[in-house]
Amino acid sequence: MAKGKIDSMIQAVKSALNLDDKYTQLSIYLNEIKRDPDKNVFGSEEVLTELVEKVLASKTEKEPVAVMNEAESIYRTVVPLGEDTRDYGLAKAVFLKIFEKDGIYFSGLFSRKIYLAFKDKQLYLETMCALADIPSVARRLAHIEDYAIGARQFFLDEKSFSSALINAAFRISSAEDKAAETEKLIVSAARAAGVYDISEETLGRTEMLLREAQDRLDGARHTLDLTDTRLSNFVSFTENSEKALKNMTMEETEKLRREAKGAELELRRAYDAFLNEEHDSIIFEKDNLVREVVESADSKIRELKMVAATIKDNTAAELFRINTEANKAIDRASAMLNNGELKNIITQVQKSDELVERIIRVDEFSRNFDTEKSKQAEEAQEVTVVPAVSAVAAVPSLIRQNELRCQEPADMTPNLYFDESYSFKDRFARLMEQKKHDIDENGALYHEHFDDIITAVIEDSNPYLIGPSGCGKTYLVGQIAALLGIEYLDIGYINEEYDLLGFQTADGGYNYPAFYRAYKYGGIVFCDEFDNGNIRAAVKLNSFMSNGKNASYCFPNGERVQRHPNFRIIAAGNTSGSGADRNYNTREKIEESLQQRFTAIYVDYDNRLEKAILHNYPEWFEFAEQFRAATTAWSKENQIAAPGIFTTRDATSIKKYLDHGSYDAVSIMRYEFIETKDNEYLAFLEREMSRFYSAPRQSGQLFNIFHDEVTGIRNGEARR
Repeated sequence: MAKGKIDSMIQAVKSALNLDDKYTQLSIYLNEIKRDPDKNVFGSEEVLTELVEKVLASKTEKEPVAVMNEAESIYRTVVPLGEDTRDYGLAKAVFLKIFEKDGIYFSGLFSRKIYLAFKDKQLYLETMCALADIPSVARRLAHIEDYAIGARQFFLDEKSFSSALINAAFRISSAEDKAAETEKLIVSAARAAGVYDISEETLGRTEMLLREAQDRLDGARHTLDLTDTRLSNFVSFTENSEKALKNMTMEETEKLRREAKGAELELRRAYDAFLNEEHDSIIFEKDNLVREVVESADSKIRELKMVAATIKDNTAAELFRINTEANKAIDRASAMLNNGELKNIITQVQKSDELVERIIRVDEFSRNFDTEKSKQAEEAQEVTVVPAVSAVAAVPSLIRQNELRCQEPADMTPNLYFDESYSFKDRFARLMEQKKHDIDENGALYHEHFDDIITAVIEDSNPYLIGPSGCGKTYLVGQIAALLGIEYLDIGYINEEYDLLGFQTADGGYNYPAFYRAYKYGGIVFCDEFDNGNIRAAVKLNSFMSNGKNASYCFPNGERVQRHPNFRIIAAGNTSGSGADRNYNTREKIEESLQQRFTAIYVDYDNRLEKAILHNYPEWFEFAEQFRAATTAWSKENQIAAPGIFTTRDATSIKKYLDHGSYDAVSIMRYEFIETKDNEYLAFLEREMSRFYSAPRQSGQLFNIFHDEVTGIRNGEARR
């Protein structure tokens, strides 16, 4: 399709859009055809252009895109084979005539069944125009349609059918009982064509008459035999009497034969009419069924294409996020390895048990990255860190000290908040006092569901935090560990069983994982992105989630370790554990037995946290709040999750940029709110937010920046 005409149509729709938002979906519809001309159901750009002009000129109250969807269905009826349709020029003209202003469609008179009842489409248009003059005829269309379907078979001449249809419309419109009048008119048409219903009772009567006729015939024959006998016995009978008797017998016989033959012909005509009626009905139903199947298949294909496009967009966004997080992690690892203080500490590794613990934690942290990113980090280390030999040489010593540390006896004294010898009410009240002190003294921020989650931790109920990316789940778990005063180990998602159990080394030793230390000495194990790991390996957690007082487990080194009373498991994921959804389409279903051991708690974005984070920048909080409201509106309208929503993590990043003065308002707007979003999505967000900013607002200047950036991108003036 030529770009000029489609662009002209889109421009005309956008002009209408300035007056009425209902043309938004029509703009999206035309842009999809612009990107993929094969989606133009109407075949040629001329038909599409003229149809859009008629829709815009109609000023109809219907949604324009709904009119276009109905027009596609009507086009398949009127022009079923596209340009290969017989008399394509006439069919195309009839299709466009249907959508004339105040014409058949916009008067609510188009009926697919009535259209198919006419071979002469010009006569169809004349008939429908005549129907349009009948008052309130659109409300009677269903009854008129029933008459057209029922009576069509009784008219060989289409003009006669047209006249009968117009007359029927008048009578149906004025009748009190529309359905009864419709049925009466159909019966009248059938009888006018010489078609009568033959009931079982009529057939029975006819059969009885035939039997009576046969009996009469047999009687006549018997009478004839008797007459012959009598004639032989009564020779003296006069000739005239004999002839009279014979004539009477022959007339009676002929009469009976004529009656029998007439009944037989009547039955044959009725039977043939019944067969023809059933044949026509079956053919009509078959054609309707084929068309319905084709239309249903087309609808399903369009729906699957939309789902595929959504999956593609979500996957691209997720890959971009993963790549960004990995690069940040590599930068942090490189910075840690280049830290001069760390190198000085490593030289004193034999002198400090606390330092050994810190090095082990760094090692645990680095092993959580995937293989590819680890290789990149090693390459960066080889280029920038020359004096790392001393650290590598110290590794065997560190591993040995880790082994010695993990062989020390465990202190099985429970944490105060886990000690059930005290009432839960007293323990929880003391914990809340500590939380209040943290808020008052340090200005700490806690999520609205914090109390529920820490209750589940105290009660050893294995909370599973369900929430979108960036809502603060990881930070929340760190707060819980700090408030309880116990060790916090983030083991990431579980990829293999040895992430939990450790493994035997090549020299016969044993690699002690962080999970082992937490199980033996106490601590919170945090399994982040739990639904993104290897669920078959994660099932191993079943063995450790028993909260019995004497619970224990035999690790691969042969040691049976008793479960520490301070051992707790917290998991987090983006889904409920039931498998992939539209937003996270690579997530696995959590095995049922494991899922039942967790307590699911939903954790969403908390406006209170974001408002507190940005309390020094209220205009940014107000803008972010309106931006999230616009993305929510987009989600409701399209029935899928909106991409690029504003998160608690984004609020933290914006505060850092503003505190450090590292980015100006334009850069923050571009990188946090605009990048990775397509033009139509940005246009929707801007239009949705403009309602709020139609009046003076504290964040009005920020919206002006957003408006200018989006306008520049859509006009091709700004580079993406």
